[in-house]
Amino acid sequence: MKKDDYTDTICKSFCIFYKEGKEDLFCGTYRFLMNNLTSRELHSLLDMLKIRGLNISPDFSRDAEIKKLVCSACDFLIDGCDFRDNGSHPPCGGYILVERLLNLLV
Repeated sequence: MKKDDYTDTICKSFCIFYKEGKEDLFCGTYRFLMNNLTSRELHSLLDMLKIRGLNISPDFSRDAEIKKLVCSACDFLIDGCDFRDNGSHPPCGGYILVERLLNLLV
């Protein structure tokens, strides 16, 4: 089951695929962020990104790492991810957050 604070931050704020009432569906980036950051850390990341000028579009500079760390274990990859399958859609909502997090670590 999703947690409201993560859902508000990741899904409602960043994901074009988000639909109310689908709290049992987890994308890989949601699961990755929930497993690796506390809600407080996630909000701190967002605050840091706002200070630096949050860009809501991914630049795909860390795509290979994100694919290995996150997407390879994503339930949607198995069922058909339009981003990974054919690039016809943008990545999930947490992708930008994971990408920016990885960029901060360098």
